[in-house]
Amino acid sequence: MKTGLMAGGIALLATLGLSFAAFAGPSVDTDGDGVYDVLDNCVNVPNAAPQDCDTDNDGYGNMCDGDFDQDYFIFPSDYTIWLGDAAGGYDTSGTGTDMDCDGFVFPSDYTRWLGTAAIGSPGPSGLYCAGTVPCDL
Repeated sequence: MKTGLMAGGIALLATLGLSFAAFAGPSVDTDGDGVYDVLDNCVNVPNAAPQDCDTDNDGYGNMCDGDFDQDYFIFPSDYTIWLGDAAGGYDTSGTGTDMDCDGFVFPSDYTRWLGTAAIGSPGPSGLYCAGTVPCDL
């Protein structure tokens, strides 16, 4: 008798669990980098580790965050910060001017910055805390 009740209870829980899971929907990885959007700090730019750095800890990965002065817009003032770091070859400002996370600030980072400047703002990021500092998971 107890075995029947236990089996019935397990079957019921399994059915309910599958039903709830069906409403959750599939996990999405928009940029195809192997990181699901809800955990991706650059949803539209493939930036899986080790290229997923977020130097300024604002929830937007360096690869999609050309906002170096943290005003949520990408303007010439951000270029000035990049230029200062590029003169020394390293991200000494701690703002993410090393956009490809290779440890150096080179013209390739400027090219990536131009791409973000065309959008005008950082992101998008799938992290719930994006735009707040610190944004740690």
